[in-house]
Amino acid sequence: MPNGRFLHYYWQIRSLLSQNNHLLDDSHPDFALCKDYEVAYTAAFHASIVFTDGSRLIVRFSLRANADVDEYDYAYQYLDPQGSQVFRYDDAPHHPEVSTHPHHLHRGQEDAVYALDLNHVGFATVFSKVVSKLSWPKTPSVLLVDRKEYEI
Repeated sequence: MPNGRFLHYYWQIRSLLSQNNHLLDDSHPDFALCKDYEVAYTAAFHASIVFTDGSRLIVRFSLRANADVDEYDYAYQYLDPQGSQVFRYDDAPHHPEVSTHPHHLHRGQEDAVYALDLNHVGFATVFSKVVSKLSWPKTPSVLLVDRKEYEI
């Protein structure tokens, strides 16, 4: 039986991507996003999101429904346009020395591991971090709130 809460979570992610479509190269052959029914039936999400500058965010996580839907068994790897790792977040439990264990951060190509620099690791927070790192001219956007448009 499909889980409607997981399906809703998936469509929140799709909405976030749609709102930022001007930053994405969704015609790139490496751009991939799992289907809604996969998430609803398997509670697993995977994507390779390619940005217009050639950088990419590779994502995988599983979902569980408690009071809220939350992500676990996750990995978010951001690669620069040349394919070098900029950062990776994951929750593999192999770094007990990190204060945010099992959640941790890898920066660049280093083997070093760091405590989280985000309050919460999730698709929206990591995607926002990537968007803030991108350096291209901002395109005017319109935000729709309660059927009113606001230029941002």
